Amino acid sequence: MKKSLLALAIGALAVASTANAGWYVQGDLGYSKVKSSGGDIGDFNKSKFTPSLAVGYKYGNWRFALDYTNYGKIEESYADQNEVSTEKLKTYGLGLSAIYDIELNSPFKPYVGVRLSQNFFDDKYDSSTMENGAIVREHISEKENKFGYGVLAGVSYNFSPNWAVNGGIEYNRLGKFDDVKINQYGAKVGIRYEF
Repeated sequence: MKKSLLALAIGALAVASTANAGWYVQGDLGYSKVKSSGGDIGDFNKSKFTPSLAVGYKYGNWRFALDYTNYGKIEESYADQNEVSTEKLKTYGLGLSAIYDIELNSPFKPYVGVRLSQNFFDDKYDSSTMENGAIVREHISEKENKFGYGVLAGVSYNFSPNWAVNGGIEYNRLGKFDDVKINQYGAKVGIRYEF
């Protein structure tokens, strides 16, 4: 009898806790500023549109998501009498977020969250320098992946039982390699479908 009551209680808790749980997909389009310091030809400070896709699971007021974000390509050039150089940096990341929806008993829900990520960098540097009357060319190509972290906040609006739109801001420390620190600041809007 005690085992039956225990099983019934566990079953009731499981049903109650999964009543507000489920899978979702989300797509966002953001405007990001990617900043670096310590590069070969100076600091990057460029803004780009950044798309991202996420698959997640909602459990109560918590959402957990796995995302792919493309931070775009940044290009910088330098030229003087003796040197011409160009650096191109492509960056994208795979992230895992934990997001808490603040319940207001309204279709509007503010949220806050944290994000851990593995970020991938493809850096290409080309230069031509005049030395003793001869042109010396240099090409450096590096691929790195680094651990990153970030924070996010915003508000979502449920316009139907399964659909929500959101707007938010975020900061991500994308990583550091070869004394180059790369950070991202952004704002985004998106749409989420809950199954």
